[in-house]
Amino acid sequence: MKPLYKFSFEEAKRNNETEQFRESFRENIRCRDYLDEQVREKFDGFRLPNECAENAIKEFGYDRTMWVIANTILERKGDGRFHRENRNWANRLNIPKWRNNYEFALKSHSCIVDGLASDVRKMYAALGFFSGEHIMKFNEPQDYTGKLLVIRAEVLKEEYRTPENQLFLAESGFGCSPEKSGRKVFGRFLADGERAEFCRSDFLGIIADEHIPTWARKKLSEISEQKNETPEIKM
Repeated sequence: MKPLYKFSFEEAKRNNETEQFRESFRENIRCRDYLDEQVREKFDGFRLPNECAENAIKEFGYDRTMWVIANTILERKGDGRFHRENRNWANRLNIPKWRNNYEFALKSHSCIVDGLASDVRKMYAALGFFSGEHIMKFNEPQDYTGKLLVIRAEVLKEEYRTPENQLFLAESGFGCSPEKSGRKVFGRFLADGERAEFCRSDFLGIIADEHIPTWARKKLSEISEQKNETPEIKM
C-alpha cells in the first residue's frame, strides 16, 4: 500500500519531494477508477452495498480512500446533494487546492458519492480512535511533561494507527512547555514503551482521567513503580 502524500505541489517542490507527490497523485487516480468501477458493478439502482467502500479500503487504505471521496465533494462546489456532515468532513481533511485536483475526483453520481462518504466515515469511526472528546479541557495551554497525551490519529502511519498507539507519555522537550519556542516532545508510546519524538501540534492534548483504559492505568502504575525503585545516584 503506497503512502498518501498530503502536502501541496509547491511544498513538494520546496522539499525535493515532487516524485513522491506525483506517485501519490497517480495512486489517487487509480483509487478513483477503482471506486467508480465498484459503483458500476455493485450499485443496483437503489442501494449501494458497504462492500464498495470496504474493498477500496482493503486496496488503498483509509487515508487515500477518504482523500479521493472528500476531494470529489470539494470539487463539486454548490452541489446540494451532499449532506452537510459529509461536506464539513471533506473540508476538515484540508486537501491542498491544486488546479489538477479534478483529475482524481470520482465520476459517479453525487448521491452515490455522498453514500460512499457516509459509509467510510462510519467505518472509520468504528475503529474507536481517541478524539477531542476524550481530552481534558483547559482555559490555557498546559505543560505536557509527565502527562499522558493523545496523538492525533492521522499523524500515525496507517499500519500503526490504533487507539493503543495514540497514547503517549511525554517526558521532556521544549515542546512540552507552551511558553517555549521549541516544538519537540520526547517520550514513549505507552503500549510498548518505544521511544519517539513528536511536535506539540501532533497531539490533541492530555487525556481525561475517565477515558484512560484499564490497561493504560496498569502501564502507568508499572512505570511509576520502576521510577520509585531506581536508586538515587549521589555525586
